[in-house]
Amino acid sequence: MENNQDIQIILIPKDTTPQQIETSISAFNKPLADLLEHIGLPTEDILSPVEERRKVIYALESTIEILPLDERNKATYLSKFTVAVSVGLFDGALNFLWDETIKALRRLASDFDLQYFLIVAHTVNSKYKTLINSDDLAAIGDHDLLEICRRIGLISDINYKRLENVNYLRNHASAAHPNENSVSGIEMLSLLESCLKYAITAKPDHSVIQIKQLFDNLRTNEIPKEDFSIIGSDLVKQPQERIDDFVLSIFGVYTDPRTDAKVRKNIDRLTPYIWDNVTEDTKYNIGAKFGVYRKNGDVDRKDAVQKFLETVSGLKYKDEDSLTAELIEKLQNLKTVHFEWNNFYNEYAHAKSIDVSIPPTGIPDSISKLFVKVICLCYVGNGRGYKEGVDVGAVEYYNKFIQSFTVNDIKNFLSLFNDPEFTTDFNYSVPDRRLKQLATFFKSKTKDAYINKVLDLILSFPRGAMQNLSTDSRYKEAMKFIK
Repeated sequence: MENNQDIQIILIPKDTTPQQIETSISAFNKPLADLLEHIGLPTEDILSPVEERRKVIYALESTIEILPLDERNKATYLSKFTVAVSVGLFDGALNFLWDETIKALRRLASDFDLQYFLIVAHTVNSKYKTLINSDDLAAIGDHDLLEICRRIGLISDINYKRLENVNYLRNHASAAHPNENSVSGIEMLSLLESCLKYAITAKPDHSVIQIKQLFDNLRTNEIPKEDFSIIGSDLVKQPQERIDDFVLSIFGVYTDPRTDAKVRKNIDRLTPYIWDNVTEDTKYNIGAKFGVYRKNGDVDRKDAVQKFLETVSGLKYKDEDSLTAELIEKLQNLKTVHFEWNNFYNEYAHAKSIDVSIPPTGIPDSISKLFVKVICLCYVGNGRGYKEGVDVGAVEYYNKFIQSFTVNDIKNFLSLFNDPEFTTDFNYSVPDRRLKQLATFFKSKTKDAYINKVLDLILSFPRGAMQNLSTDSRYKEAMKFIK
């Protein structure tokens, strides 16, 4: 064994050269490898290469300047991250970083407005309806947590994509799950910067704070009747998803038997000014609750749904049975599983359950867009990891569902390219290829010139760029004529 006693170990980048850092890393790299070999453990492909570690160490100080000094002094996760990088355990470092990112997003949600956050969480997946306090946030899956934060506005669409990429690498290249993937030094720095800048030190923007203030005031003050037209006209300037989630949130408050009469009065006075700006999907989602509460014998909530719909002249959206709500719940569960680790093993049971619940008359129009989104997401896959991110056992169901798509379903498919969650993985080669397979099949289902114009655009769009389709002027122009 070489004698390394004369080698001075220096890992402080300032006033040192990359070569000195590389020499220092090598000084304790060999003893670690010798230890593993001595006790009979493998040494191949365990530690990241010395030159990759050097890249991170040399730029680490400037990267973490994003974090204020008083927070840096308490950042034990960064200490663990740095030690893990130094010894070459990039997968462990990534795990430490992501765990802190999730904690930061949970704190952001709690500090913003926990009740509002949990109501929106329920709209993303009904399995979260029992969550009541900040401790319960741990029950929300990582992807769903990112999606809820995006929909509320706690993170932007582009930062959502950045953090979703960290989430994917954490699942497929970190110590969190068994894998044989690796991350380079430059990638590690980029991931660290994304987590620090867009989650750990993130603050909600002004428009989101306005929503919080309005939600607070509706729950605590009796607002003068003459103010609601002004409140409504300002609220409808928010992004569409935020309007829908806000209406679903106040609907949840309205149907809660514990809600005071003055709060319901506020909501009764506000909703007529914003109902016309709510999407059809959201209106049907609200109407579907009538059947659920009726089936469960929840008279108070059922009557509250009736009153809410009467106030906004929306009784046509009322669903007398619970079928629509049941399908919504199953589709939400499938979507959540799709974005979790090992989705290619776990989607089958959910797809089979959905198939059983579809009535002979087909998917109700009220949930067509959600159905199209979830089924196409799962058919296309994420293109990464084992089996290309597609549950091959569930594909027979996805093919069956897609073959039953109507022209209206195809229109819904085309509109989904504006949805950041839908396009999350479209920059990878397998989703790109499978999207084009869908486009080819859909062309055989319709002769509508405008629909086929967009389908042709999908087929000719540059590989790996499908995330950018919605910003293409040709897409925007053609979609104007697709209603």
